[in-house]
Amino acid sequence: MTNKRARAAASSAKRLHKKVKQTYRSAMPEQKRHRMLVWAAFFVVAAILAVQILYPLDRALPLARMNGRWVGWQSETDLANQATLVFQRSKIKFIIGGKPSGIYTLSEAGADIKAEEMARQLANYPFWLRLVPFSIFWQLPNVQTLDLAFALPTLEVFAQKTSSQLSRPPINAGVAFKDGQLTAVNDVPGHLVSAQAIKNVLQTTKYSFAGMTELRIDAKLQEASRRSTAFASVRNQAEQALARPLTIRAADQTFAVGDAEKASWLEFGETAEGGTTLVINRQKLQKSIDNWSKAAGRPAGQTNINIENGREVSRTTGEKGSQVDADSIVQPVTDYLLRGQGSGVILAAMTDLEPSVIYNNRYTPTEDGLRAYVRDKARNGAWFSIRQLGGVGWSADADAEESVVSASTYKLFVAKRLFDEINAGGISWSDPMLDTTVSGCFDRMTIASTNPCAVAWLDRFGRQNLNDFVYRLGFSRAVTFTHAQATHVSAGDLTKFMVGLETGSLISGAQRERLLYSLSHHPYRYGIPTGSQAREVYDKVGFLWNYVHDTAIVRHPRGTYVMTIMTQGKSYAAIAAMTRDIERIMYP
Repeated sequence: MTNKRARAAASSAKRLHKKVKQTYRSAMPEQKRHRMLVWAAFFVVAAILAVQILYPLDRALPLARMNGRWVGWQSETDLANQATLVFQRSKIKFIIGGKPSGIYTLSEAGADIKAEEMARQLANYPFWLRLVPFSIFWQLPNVQTLDLAFALPTLEVFAQKTSSQLSRPPINAGVAFKDGQLTAVNDVPGHLVSAQAIKNVLQTTKYSFAGMTELRIDAKLQEASRRSTAFASVRNQAEQALARPLTIRAADQTFAVGDAEKASWLEFGETAEGGTTLVINRQKLQKSIDNWSKAAGRPAGQTNINIENGREVSRTTGEKGSQVDADSIVQPVTDYLLRGQGSGVILAAMTDLEPSVIYNNRYTPTEDGLRAYVRDKARNGAWFSIRQLGGVGWSADADAEESVVSASTYKLFVAKRLFDEINAGGISWSDPMLDTTVSGCFDRMTIASTNPCAVAWLDRFGRQNLNDFVYRLGFSRAVTFTHAQATHVSAGDLTKFMVGLETGSLISGAQRERLLYSLSHHPYRYGIPTGSQAREVYDKVGFLWNYVHDTAIVRHPRGTYVMTIMTQGKSYAAIAAMTRDIERIMYP
């Protein structure tokens, strides 16, 4: 029985082989070189399909371009870094009526870049498309504009402030005296830039990689309330004003005011009944008063105050000067020229002009000098916390306990929570996350400093749970993930974290090494690393809206120290400059 089955199987195999052979001969060309070409084409297609199927998920496609440059094969993390660096330098210029009217950074306007989404566009290659031969050469992803999201509360504040700055009130008509003739000076219309118009243009504009984007706004025209057409009704009043001789006496100087100068002070105003009259323009009169002060007055001296470590040690007092008292001029001039009241010779009072004060700050290379320096700098939008881990062990804080918008520095605390979850077995580095793995997400969060992975972990861990977690670790309640505006931290808490990282008391082993690697391989090295003389600097930056922060472990040749500098309205160049100053004090 067994032999019969074996013979039957062998017979079936022979028939199948014969059939395959016949099919092959009928399908294949007779000539050998043609058959070789068919096989070559088969292997080429198979190889292309293999390459397409195995092409990494986190790499830009071969023909991808960003900002007009070829970026094929670059990782999503590198692409996100490049986009973020461009965003940090990007500015906007408002154009109103064809004229530039202000330059701002995109961050000031409440913008934040969606760098991961931009990078993902360049690496997007669906699996079904990978099965189509040669489809990898048809994919031509091209990112030419920045993908941004605006924080609405910040955008609203920016729009209201900018609306006031960009709007211009109209200027009423006035009079002039030229070549013996009294003429009207045309009114100048103003314009109103609404906050809503600013928000609309900011949210709808496509921002290029050029660094400067011009935003054109149609402002609402505002006509002056008093037009030059009303000149006839005030001509007689103007002629009377110019006919009145005027002399100003100040100190030992006498100034005869000519018709042209008097006319320059006059503009159209409104009577109580709603008619047109003449009024004195205080700003234009003040220009004349300033000129008289230069001639009749005396310039003030300069007081030099020498400050050492925040305490005055000496001063040289400058002499007082003198200037024309404007209040003694304005009302008499108005009464005389417009109403004929008073005298045509006005005696100007002189007032003291205080000397200017120059503070010469000096900081000794002592702990007192260091503390005085950070206190002085903290008066203008900065927060400091410094700890020397080697050497004499100096420390210095300035407003270090205040809770401040954290920007990306909060990701250090997320990393610590992630490490604890991995140690507990709840998460593995190879677990899938978003379009990558936990490991890939960690790099995006700590190296590229993009937000989606960090936000996903915040959602998974829970913001209140993260608050409780960091408080149990001994950090202050200045750290909060539940603030209505944005996550907050303090300079002191960031320094405490970095001290724990450097000493190994907070994070140790391979996880410590991995985080240190991230903190030394990101591209945003323009703050503390640029200002320091140390070759080894491990730092985490944060940039959001007009907040720019840097916290770092600095392994200086003369002793390791940890420093956090948080700023508002400043730049990484400013942080670098302060770092240089601080190191000159600590290591003269």
